[in-house]
Amino acid sequence: MYKGANLMSSKTQLPLKYLQDAKGNNVLVKLKDGGEYIGELDFSDSTMNVILKNCTEVKERTGEPKAKYGTILIRGSQILFISLEHTQY
Repeated sequence: MYKGANLMSSKTQLPLKYLQDAKGNNVLVKLKDGGEYIGELDFSDSTMNVILKNCTEVKERTGEPKAKYGTILIRGSQILFISLEHTQY
């Protein structure tokens, strides 16, 4: 078996490991449609579906609170990026 394949596999999983390690921390999730959500990361899976607790939707450029939610599920296919170190507004 090609040794580079194992190296590539471990690099592919690295972002998912960071995401799993961030469980319980506040994160910012930016969606492809421009929406931004800040909340406590409760769960993530291999397709980057995430569950946020104590979630706040914020305005895109200003970061001002737009709406407050309890617990939400965001599909990984809709996520543009996740900032792992973020403060709650």
